[in-house]
Amino acid sequence: MSRHVIPNAPGSPPGRKTIVGWDAPLCTFFASVTDIVPDLEYDDADEVLALGETPCELPSIGALAKALGEHGIELPVDVARRLAEDHGAEGDQFAGRPATGLLAAMSTVYAGPEQAARIEAALTGQETAPVGEHRG
Repeated sequence: MSRHVIPNAPGSPPGRKTIVGWDAPLCTFFASVTDIVPDLEYDDADEVLALGETPCELPSIGALAKALGEHGIELPVDVARRLAEDHGAEGDQFAGRPATGLLAAMSTVYAGPEQAARIEAALTGQETAPVGEHRG
């Protein structure tokens, strides 16, 4: 799984962190936005936004960029290139993993038809979608 910190949406509060990456076991790009909450014993993070948490949810860099854009977050072109490299290096690792069938069955109940079709394709090890380039 890759992880890259990117700039937050304009006007974000101090302590916010936006992370994007490629999750090969889930076969999806993802984004996580958290706010650090100072605590007396340790710092904890409150998740503000989570994208790409289910199998094949965001199958391309374009899909990730579009989902981020809906929340005022821009995916930098250099990070998009690194994500394409991450995907190339790690590949799709959904098929054949322990509990993949169960995870797929649980996810397709809530997925739309396009995501459900990508999950079915990923179960058999088929290419789920072109990764594509993001041009910012």
